[in-house]
Amino acid sequence: GIAQEILHSCRVFPLRIWVIDNSGSMGTGDGHRFVTGPAGREGLEPCSRWGELGDAILWHATLAANLGAPTEFRLLNAPMAVGGGGYQVIQCGIAEPAAEIEQVKKMLRTDPVGRTPLCAQISQVVSRVREEEARLRTQGLRAVVVVASDGQATDGNVADAMRPFRELPVWTIVRLCTDEDSVVQYWNGIDEDLELDMDVLDDLSGEAGEVAQGNCWLTYGASLHRLREWGTARKVLDLLDEAPLDAAQMSEMIKLVAGSEVQLPNARDWPAFEAAIT
Repeated sequence: GIAQEILHSCRVFPLRIWVIDNSGSMGTGDGHRFVTGPAGREGLEPCSRWGELGDAILWHATLAANLGAPTEFRLLNAPMAVGGGGYQVIQCGIAEPAAEIEQVKKMLRTDPVGRTPLCAQISQVVSRVREEEARLRTQGLRAVVVVASDGQATDGNVADAMRPFRELPVWTIVRLCTDEDSVVQYWNGIDEDLELDMDVLDDLSGEAGEVAQGNCWLTYGASLHRLREWGTARKVLDLLDEAPLDAAQMSEMIKLVAGSEVQLPNARDWPAFEAAIT
């Protein structure tokens, strides 16, 4: 079901743009990397914020390259300025997959350093989406913009920079790279202020904890988290960490995971519903 949703998302969101924070604070060692150990046992191991985000970026770049799903990865700071190499903007899903993936790996081998000029890069993304606006609107489609950051903009008011998204065919995702309260409050405040089509995501363990508070029946794993990072218009995913799902939403969520062909009785007939799920 998740694979089906990813493919559907490719059709309704034909362009993805990542704004990637590679400022110095991303080298902080409070990140977590998802790993598979002996006998298939899964877990998290400590790493830097940059290492954690890098795993996500490589996953999405590999998927985009092999699906032919046009995706742009935009660093806040030029990698040459941090002693690395490669390009500040990398495109995937438009050429030869192996070459595109190698460019992303080269980018991720650079070290994070510098400030957090989010406003400048977001303004460039606004211009990029405007280039595609007519085509998107004609076809009833949207672009996905993912802002992956661990802090606040150092070059202005990021809410003002993002405000044009309100008038553009865009679905916005903020992928937080820290659980520091001040940063979480900063981005949640922007979400409330702008009233965009926007989803603010914590890291995997943080998001799983929030989901468990209201929907402990659902195991929130890496595949669901990657789907939300990828971008999907399914509102039920946005509701997971906000409140307990009602009967209809619970059925929708289960079909999203298990596949749309799954037949379920009405959740109000709980014994039959539970038996079908089992």
